[in-house]
Amino acid sequence: MTMQQQDLWRTAAAMPEAGAGAPAAQATIRASDLPLAALAGPAALALILRTEGASYRPVGATMVLGRDGAVAGTLSSGCIDADIAEHAKAVARAGGLRRLRYGAGSPFIDLTLPCGGGLDILVLPAPGAEVLADLRARLASREPFSLAVSDAGLSIAPDAGAELVLRVLPDPRFAVFGKGPEAVAFARMVAGAGYETVLASPDSETLAPLAGRGATVVHLPQPSAVEQVALDAFTAGVLFFHDHDWEPAIVRHLLASRAFYVGAQGSRRTAENRLARLRAAGVAEADLARLRGPIGVIPSTRDARTLAASVLAEVLAEAVVAG
Repeated sequence: MTMQQQDLWRTAAAMPEAGAGAPAAQATIRASDLPLAALAGPAALALILRTEGASYRPVGATMVLGRDGAVAGTLSSGCIDADIAEHAKAVARAGGLRRLRYGAGSPFIDLTLPCGGGLDILVLPAPGAEVLADLRARLASREPFSLAVSDAGLSIAPDAGAELVLRVLPDPRFAVFGKGPEAVAFARMVAGAGYETVLASPDSETLAPLAGRGATVVHLPQPSAVEQVALDAFTAGVLFFHDHDWEPAIVRHLLASRAFYVGAQGSRRTAENRLARLRAAGVAEADLARLRGPIGVIPSTRDARTLAASVLAEVLAEAVVAG
């Protein structure tokens, strides 16, 4: 089927638009689902308006087409992304909107969704320079915000005609404190997965493998220097120290912050001793209840990489709950 034939079919089979006065649908996405910062000059956007049944990506997930033809983001596991990109190019050239239907209920038997279900996609021109700058600034601020999607495009302000309102949350950020192979393995894994990562350590040999390799490294000459590591409500703070004298000041700083996860490496006995020291130092029980230890979803791991995977799984599970 040619692109022209597909256009005719899709126009005839366009999904129904939200009626006048119909309440906007609501969804939550992460900043990485809206990859506006990935391309210097966005030309068009394609986003998921609705899903039916199984779906690889969430409602609100966005594909961005750059002016140079580059694409950032994905709306499927690859089965329809190329076709969506072609429609985004057409919108970038001619303007207007396109509403696309894939999967269940679509007339296009040559474009299937292996996971079943159906996807409704809205393709629209990229926002203007002012709106785009505002969106990028909000994404960089790491604070949640709401984004309205309508036939007029994307807007921050409430839009009475919005078809979809997205709550955009920052991606999880990792502040890793420690010394030795466990800290290095965890920071490498997290940074390799694309998460913003800070590795803070008193040990230059621990910092060296991550310097310039996807993580920010911070030398800690003493525990009190932890205050130079920025923390927010979407940051996980994880400690990997064998010298536990470094822990109290760092843990207290983390517990006093808005970090959604605070955890420290060690056995059950180590965790009990840690709590006793912090309790004796005057840390409130409500704060101590936030401290994880032992950490990870796999009990008693015996190597740094397994521990890293175990802890990362625990943190990301908590991020889903916290979000």
